[in-house]
Amino acid sequence: MRIKVPKGSFEIVQKRSVILYTDPLGAGLAIGFINKTRQTFGLLAFLFPTRDFDLNLEELTIYSGETLFVRFQDEIGKLGLPCEECHWIVAGASKFRNSPEFLNLGERNLKIAETWLKRINVWERAIKKVGFNAPLSLSVLGGEGFFEVKFQNRVERYG
Repeated sequence: MRIKVPKGSFEIVQKRSVILYTDPLGAGLAIGFINKTRQTFGLLAFLFPTRDFDLNLEELTIYSGETLFVRFQDEIGKLGLPCEECHWIVAGASKFRNSPEFLNLGERNLKIAETWLKRINVWERAIKKVGFNAPLSLSVLGGEGFFEVKFQNRVERYG
């Protein structure tokens, strides 16, 4: 089964052979984790870095990275899952040549992700696929225990 994780949301799965995936991220960012021992994995994706960009629409809320990190960490905590025991990946924050300086959204997204991942002590060992000049997408193949990054008609696997 495949579960799409739209920007502004996250998904955590236990003991099921499911693929979590994002659409192309553009300046947005996705963070995935896998814990093979506990058969738990997750994916979050966001476009806007800070809480002041949270969007409340009629039928859904699109959360910023700042809001998602708090909620994501709470869910991981409820599972009793030590972050240090997981494999992590950060993907996205694409840079585009014609982007005006004030639209440094990718850089701002990456900075907020770096801050959070440093707080939970996993930034240094996280796989980083960021800053490309083409959009990419991220999949977490939890049942198989690896990450898949797609960009520029290529697929790279990490695990």
